[in-house]
Amino acid sequence: MKTFSTFIATALLLAAFSVSSTSCQRSSDEVWNDTKSAGRHVKRGVGTLGGKHGESRELRSTDDFNGQASTLAANEDFVGLDQDGMPHNLQVTENDQTAQPRTTPGELGSNIPGIDAFQDPSQNPELAPIFQHIHFDYNTSLVKGDENIAVAQKIAEYLKAHPNVYVFVEGHCDKRGPAAYNLALGANRSNSVRNLLIQDGVDSEHLFTVSYGKERPCVDGDGEEFFKLNRRSQFRIYEKS
Repeated sequence: MKTFSTFIATALLLAAFSVSSTSCQRSSDEVWNDTKSAGRHVKRGVGTLGGKHGESRELRSTDDFNGQASTLAANEDFVGLDQDGMPHNLQVTENDQTAQPRTTPGELGSNIPGIDAFQDPSQNPELAPIFQHIHFDYNTSLVKGDENIAVAQKIAEYLKAHPNVYVFVEGHCDKRGPAAYNLALGANRSNSVRNLLIQDGVDSEHLFTVSYGKERPCVDGDGEEFFKLNRRSQFRIYEKS
């Protein structure tokens, strides 16, 4: 188990180093590819742990890292690590109940372009009221609250009425904690929203996820009034003609 935990920590930290080393100069496609690469490394480790030699599922759902780290004081800027380099109480499971899409946008053979071709709906006055941000409590990927549920329902209704629209669900975190941990937490958040939309009847093949961790805050500043705005999922859309 120690060897497996070390493997997971190394994979995530390598992904975080890749993201942080070029900061804001990175494109959306580059961050998307790094997220997938980290997931593939984690996937191989889980398959080995379970004694499997076949294909494992990529760990990008809300159940992939279903044990949350211990609650931290509001002013802490780190997540405690155990002796194997993983956040305390962070667990890895293979219980992915919602399959990821069969095709990846932008890859060879896909009829959907890469994430850079997806548009920000907040720039469209008709779409902005629908595709609002979904926010999260500190250190969790659970979608809670009537306001968040109402936003998800409006988005689901729009997507069901517009079957040619594809969506990237982004996962974001506040500035606290290691980059690797926030990359995993952001993946959980984007997949929580994706799963909620699927439960509301949206075609799973039209929903993709990407995690930016803490790399792309929507507001700058210290304090909970800023942190709570950055703990979010937001959306990019593409309408296929």
